[in-house]
Amino acid sequence: MANYTVAKVVEIVGSSKDGWAEAADTAVRTASKTIKNMTGVQVEGMTAQVKDGKISMYKTTVKVAFGVEG
Repeated sequence: MANYTVAKVVEIVGSSKDGWAEAADTAVRTASKTIKNMTGVQVEGMTAQVKDGKISMYKTTVKVAFGVEG
């Protein structure tokens, strides 16, 4: 694994019908398709959509850090 002296951080939101952890994982897996050198994530928040008195969609906001090559 390379050591980076500069990192960039982007905020993304993942969603899932199965829970907040799955929503975070979806965000990371999807972001990793276009973001290279990912080094970590930080969960910023969790929200949900409610329909008919039940949670219908979980959403997790994460900040993704990745190394910038110089």
